[in-house]
Amino acid sequence: MNSSLMQDDYGTYFEDVFISYKDEQGNWTEPKSIGENINTMGHDAAIALSPDGQILFIYKNVSDLNGDIYFSRLEGEDWSRPLPLPGKVNTEHWEGSASLSADGKTLYFSSNKPGGIGGKDIYRAHLKDDGTWGKVENLGIAINTKYDEDAPFIHPDGKTLFFSSKGHNSM
Repeated sequence: MNSSLMQDDYGTYFEDVFISYKDEQGNWTEPKSIGENINTMGHDAAIALSPDGQILFIYKNVSDLNGDIYFSRLEGEDWSRPLPLPGKVNTEHWEGSASLSADGKTLYFSSNKPGGIGGKDIYRAHLKDDGTWGKVENLGIAINTKYDEDAPFIHPDGKTLFFSSKGHNSM
C-alpha cells in the first residue's frame, strides 16, 4: 500500500495507519505503513495507544455505517493482527474515538448505540481482572448532549476530559 487513502468501488476513501519517528536532530522520518496486519482495504485508523506503547487501539469499519474498536499488540517490531476488544464495548452500532487512562484500566470511547443522550455519546468501560472490558457507562448529561460528542481524550491526571461537541455552545 503506497497511499494513506484507499478508494473502494463506490468512490469512498478509507484511512490506513502510518508511523514516523523523530531522529536525533528532531526531524520526522518519512512515514511508512505500519504493516499489513493493521492496514486492510477497509477503514483502519489508530485511535489510542496504551501508556507503555505495547497495545494499539484501532477503529475498523465492519459495515458501511458501523465500526468497532480493535486492539493489536506489539510483538518485537511488528504489530499483531487486530482483534475486537473483548467484553462489552463493541456493539452492532458504531464505536470509535477511544482514549485510555494513564493506568490502562479505563477506556473512554464514543458510540452511537441506542439508549444514549444524543447522536454520539461518550462512554467508559473498566478493564476487568480477566482482561475483558466490563460494563459500559454513559458519562451522562454533564458531558453528553442531544447532539454529538466525540473524540474523547482523558488527561493523565484522570480528572480532565477533552472532547469534541456539537452541543456545548460550539460553532
